[in-house]
Amino acid sequence: MLETTADELRGQWKNPSGVLSLLLLIGGDIVQKAIAQTAGYTLRLPSRRQRNSVQPLTNASGPSIRLATIPLTPVAFSFGWVAFGFSQLQSAVGDRRLLPTPEKSAIVVNCANGFQRKNESWVIDRLLRDHEICNPVDEKADSLRIDIFELGPLRKLVPDHVWWMGWLTMLAEIALAIPPWVLHGDWGTMMVVLCGNTLAFITCFLPQWRAEKWAGGTLDANNVICITRGNGRKHIMVLIGSPGSPDLETFATAKGPVRPETPFATVILAALWVCLLLSVSALQANAWYLLGAGGLGMLQNVYAAGATRRSCTTGLQLKVFERMPTITGKSVEFQDDPNPNVDLEEALRDVLPLSNWINEQGATPKDIPTWLESMDKNDGAPAWLEPVRNTQNVVRTHGALKELEKWVPGAGLAMLQIYFPTRIEYEDGNVRDNINKKFWKRASHTRRVRRQAEQARRKIEQCEGTKFV
Repeated sequence: MLETTADELRGQWKNPSGVLSLLLLIGGDIVQKAIAQTAGYTLRLPSRRQRNSVQPLTNASGPSIRLATIPLTPVAFSFGWVAFGFSQLQSAVGDRRLLPTPEKSAIVVNCANGFQRKNESWVIDRLLRDHEICNPVDEKADSLRIDIFELGPLRKLVPDHVWWMGWLTMLAEIALAIPPWVLHGDWGTMMVVLCGNTLAFITCFLPQWRAEKWAGGTLDANNVICITRGNGRKHIMVLIGSPGSPDLETFATAKGPVRPETPFATVILAALWVCLLLSVSALQANAWYLLGAGGLGMLQNVYAAGATRRSCTTGLQLKVFERMPTITGKSVEFQDDPNPNVDLEEALRDVLPLSNWINEQGATPKDIPTWLESMDKNDGAPAWLEPVRNTQNVVRTHGALKELEKWVPGAGLAMLQIYFPTRIEYEDGNVRDNINKKFWKRASHTRRVRRQAEQARRKIEQCEGTKFV
């Protein structure tokens, strides 16, 4: 009996053909996430069309030329593809969606009205996840980190090492399939590798991947949104949008149209994956080569599905808000103000220069109030709006939100209702410390004027040109 067991183990490790068909049925969720991560890059090729064709690039007297768009999504063939093909059959008869749901919960907040949306966008989820990974906070010393960006228009995706690794993995799989063919005349491994990568390419070619991934609109006016995981979490991303920028508030819940060809293509592809599975089951010799090719593909899929990437790989243009890129609240003790009362009429008088500039003089670079740019008390800024110059003196979560409100009017008040639930209009009972009550009373009472002034200042800045990287 022992000799029989030893012989069986020796034979299995010598040529593990029996497990290949089983391995093809695991890891479908990883394949789906890998496609979601890398989908979107397109190759534009000029193609000739007859006159009156779309997007003519030549003169009207001859045949016009338009750009033919070819999606290129390099997700290598691996053991998980057959399982993924089966799982998509449920989508074909159900919601007919391709993208996976976000891995973690997040909310998108409109800072103009405080409206919240639960995020269902893969792009926004990964944007926040990668930002959190690349910008860790000290759990003991920091209470909240706020990063502020300016959001530019969507642009063509920029390939990175994850994208190129997909193509290199495909070439490596083909290279692994050559020795059994050359040395033993066994072309079965090459057939499986080529057919598997071809089916994978066709699956990623479906236009609905792109339609779902960027199923949102664009802004026609300035707007500020915040992305966070909510109360108790340590990160907030503030994105200042302008006309032409993607409307991430609509991205959060938009699903995109269901293309009519997707269900039919999904059924056909699933049937072809079953045929490939049957073919793999029939292969008995040189199994290690096929196992190696599938293992390489699995490693590429796992890395593509989980790798941290830059925002430019999603088409989003983020430019650091240079006036105040990062605000970090420190977990330190402070001395509270014994008096919570403030003169709200005085607060309105504090921002009167902004109101006059908007309503009487007009928003021009010549007349812009000096302190709106410098935020310095010596230039006329009210003491309560002057930012804390030493970042170590930003006290706790309230301190970080107050600094955000100074630089991006309305954003701090909108996030106040997330971390200290209230309405965007200040409610005294929801804030404990008097020193914080006094600030938020003034901020709420002057929010409209300060927000209009900041939008006017940004409009002037946009006219001078902004470079996104």
